[in-house]
Amino acid sequence: MRDVIGYCVLQDDSMKILHICALGITAKGLLKPQIDYFLAHQHDVHIACSPGSEVETLRQQGYTVHAIPIERRIVSSTNLASVFRLAKLMRDQQYDIIHVHTPIASALGRLAAKLAHANAVVYTSHGLPFHDRSSFLEFRLYAAVEKFCGLFTDLFLSQNHEDCETAKRLGLCPPEKIAYLGNGIDVERFHRDRLDPAHQNQLRQSLQIPPSASLIIGTIGRLTYKKGSGYLVEAAAKLLPDFPHLHVVIIGGQVSGDPEPFQVQLLQRIQELGLANHVTLTGYRDDIPELLGLLDVFTLPTFTHEGLPRSILEAMGMELPVVATDIRGCREAVVHGQTGLIVPPQDSDRLADALGQLLADSNLRRAYGKAGRQRLEAEYDERFVFRRLSDFYQQLLQPSESHTRVVGSALQRS
Repeated sequence: MRDVIGYCVLQDDSMKILHICALGITAKGLLKPQIDYFLAHQHDVHIACSPGSEVETLRQQGYTVHAIPIERRIVSSTNLASVFRLAKLMRDQQYDIIHVHTPIASALGRLAAKLAHANAVVYTSHGLPFHDRSSFLEFRLYAAVEKFCGLFTDLFLSQNHEDCETAKRLGLCPPEKIAYLGNGIDVERFHRDRLDPAHQNQLRQSLQIPPSASLIIGTIGRLTYKKGSGYLVEAAAKLLPDFPHLHVVIIGGQVSGDPEPFQVQLLQRIQELGLANHVTLTGYRDDIPELLGLLDVFTLPTFTHEGLPRSILEAMGMELPVVATDIRGCREAVVHGQTGLIVPPQDSDRLADALGQLLADSNLRRAYGKAGRQRLEAEYDERFVFRRLSDFYQQLLQPSESHTRVVGSALQRS
């Protein structure tokens, strides 16, 4: 665990915190930095998520993980059993803070917290599950669930400002309980200066990227339809006539039980477009900075809901220009015409145009990449998130008569 002491002053009293998410990969890939931070400050932090290989990995690394099956479907015969198991865990362990993540897990976790009479319940929205491209029924259903769960939520935290405003407008929580948390990464780990040229050459060879590939586009994300990798390969096919030595690297794998698996369809589409020698699928990897170091351009063609995509921040850390879609979170992270380009979602023609503009101009790539790195250091250092979250936790554990005032004042500061 990294020593990040000095970026926040905490109370002497130790807190006992439970993080709830659906998948171990979420805890391992997204939540671990903040968990490490609080563990380093002598707090007791547990995780509850569905069983799987990531749970065993986390346990071997010394984390306390409670394996409780949590479905990723809003209607499931096992949801009620999950709620009761979570409630029992909360009663047995007597946590100070229940912190819930991801749409279904956050709903079940908050229901369980209500049953267990939990002390304080925090919900981080990693992108509201309804959005401007949702169907009418889907929007109403998810908004109703969020509003109901908001009745027993002490603090609603959002990774982007736009979701804060949406939550207030729809009344998902009282406005004084809604605050901006943001997102961030380890700005030292994601830094080009840490790359070893010899290792980078070995990595490129291990991925079987052809020696002739002089320009590389990459993306990171689960192999699910909504992440937009299908549109990326279509855009690549359109770019090949002008950039015959182009290569695409898709970093990420397919999650077991994903409601929208896409790996088979993506491979078929790659074959249909004649891109078999121009696309590499890496599967899940832990060496993300090194993989990003191979790229010339990063893109995230997702088209549904995002909080504030960590992958974009990681690309900015590695001084890569970013092409992202015009959806919540993405359009907040990327400054169009300064750190990258914003394109309409589900439009492979416009995606190809933007990627082509960057592929054709190394000076523009370099300028956007440097601006992205500067923006990252100023806005998205993970230590900013740790400090805000520490403040929020402490405020929630203040005497109840001062709770509304303190959280409200923190919201003004954020």
